Amino acid sequence: MAVDIKIPSPGESITEVEIGNWMKADGDFVQMDEPLCEIETDKATLPLPAETSGILKIVLQTGETAQVGDVLCSIEPSDAPAVASAPTAASVLAQASPIPLPAPVTRARCPCKS
Repeated sequence: MAVDIKIPSPGESITEVEIGNWMKADGDFVQMDEPLCEIETDKATLPLPAETSGILKIVLQTGETAQVGDVLCSIEPSDAPAVASAPTAASVLAQASPIPLPAPVTRARCPCKS
């Protein structure tokens, strides 16, 4: 069941906001707490985080005015998609060629000392 993301109250006396830039596109997979978009008021611009992980369905578009409590978007809960092309740190280190170490420095004996 989809989770509706509603416009939160950005302040005591503020009842409406403008939808700012979307950081994700309709149909994108989003992680919990990942910023989805910005909501703008006369006094501030605030990021709106995802309340769950899943597939994003945008309801309100950039530039639209909305009331506190209106549904901004919904997220269909889903596990993270498998990403075969993204290398992990361990796989990058395993594939890295070893860095040659410099040869040890040997000190020649001073001919003046016996």
